[in-house]
Amino acid sequence: MLELTYYTRERCPLCDEGKEQIKLALSELRYSDVKMRTIDIDQDDALQEEYMIRVPVLVHEGRVVQEGIIDFVYVYDYLKDILGK
Repeated sequence: MLELTYYTRERCPLCDEGKEQIKLALSELRYSDVKMRTIDIDQDDALQEEYMIRVPVLVHEGRVVQEGIIDFVYVYDYLKDILGK
């Protein structure tokens, strides 16, 4: 199972678009065994301080995959590499 963490906030068009890019990359790879935990940074002061100007942020195993603008090609290539496809 692939576990991803997605730091986001409400009323964030970049966050909404990023989530769609991630879903599209997973769909293109035909990979569905994924758990994507979405975390609203505005619910935690420490997270808000850390990620305020960085959201959206996609993290895999503690490593930031991409932040700001989530790009389909970059996410696709990253996932393809770690999934060995």
